[in-house]
Amino acid sequence: MNNNNNILLLVGSPKSASSTSNSLGDYLISRLEQYGLTVGKEYIYKLVRKEEGQKNLLTKVEEAGLIILAFPLYVDCLPAGVIKALELIADHRKSKEDRDKQGFAIIINCGFPETQHNNTAVSICKIFSREVGFEWKGALSLGMGGAIGGRSLEERGGMVRNVIKGLDIAAQALADGKDIPVEATELFGKKFIPITLYTKMGNLGWNQQAKKYGARKKIKDQPYL
Repeated sequence: MNNNNNILLLVGSPKSASSTSNSLGDYLISRLEQYGLTVGKEYIYKLVRKEEGQKNLLTKVEEAGLIILAFPLYVDCLPAGVIKALELIADHRKSKEDRDKQGFAIIINCGFPETQHNNTAVSICKIFSREVGFEWKGALSLGMGGAIGGRSLEERGGMVRNVIKGLDIAAQALADGKDIPVEATELFGKKFIPITLYTKMGNLGWNQQAKKYGARKKIKDQPYL
């Protein structure tokens, strides 16, 4: 039996606590707690590896009135661990005759500058929600996730002011039992730095990694041509 005032954040990044998914999720649940809601957090990759963790995942999901899934985009889709978790939840839900009314929302970020790269993954989650009998509460979709880099939104400052505004609006709506408003989605998904600057920063990062691992002279290799 779930508690409508009990919210569960599932972080679906392999980076767990050091991920942008965790940073975005942490900010949202901090706001939900201010509305007097009880919020728990679990890292999916720590749960799905073993049977005991999988059982714990299903128990936590069953107890929650609202599940919020935060994850990064992997090859236009969901990370493998997240897919595994959703499969476990789906199988468990199908085995139950009486399924409680539970809300389901997602926070997704990608490393591409454009938010629309997340659209396919958002649609997958929306279909999942419908198929398992969850009530779809909406999605917060973000590009340029690499610019946050796993740091807290407070630490990133004014650069992410629209991201913060979107999360604030979403938190108030979810606390009231409503869907994530369009206004929140639009603010959250706005580009917060110029694409040229983001690309330049990304290229600098790749070059630094290549130098670190002694592959600086190989970075432009095309072995499959």
